[in-house]
Amino acid sequence: MFSDDTASGGYCGSMIRNALFLAALVAAFPAAAGDDLPAKAADFKPETRSCLQTRSILQTQAGADHNWYARLRDGRWWRNNMNCPTLEPRRGLVHTSPIGSQCRGDIVQVIDFNLGGVNFGGCGLGSWERVAGPPAKPAKKADKPSG
Repeated sequence: MFSDDTASGGYCGSMIRNALFLAALVAAFPAAAGDDLPAKAADFKPETRSCLQTRSILQTQAGADHNWYARLRDGRWWRNNMNCPTLEPRRGLVHTSPIGSQCRGDIVQVIDFNLGGVNFGGCGLGSWERVAGPPAKPAKKADKPSG
């Protein structure tokens, strides 16, 4: 028999939580470095879109500029101009869509798995803009001289 655990969302609530956790885990960690397909400078053309199909996204990562970046299966990079203040490198987004697309206006949750899956709240997706490559690496802090 099933126990009555409606206060915690029950069996369906548990399944949804697990699915969201797995989706965020996959999104939080970029694909292996050997998979990088650099975009050719000659192929780059500025372009914007309202939506990207989720099934076309191969890799995602947060940039130090608080924007979300996605590399499609064709090797092209796109930046979502969401400017989400809680989105930082090493954090991921949880996104659900009944239509299989990530579109301007969709609400996403910012999750940090290094802190045990802490939720940093929601942000709205902006427009997708094609960019030449992945986000720039954050600037390293200068080491203090010893002595």
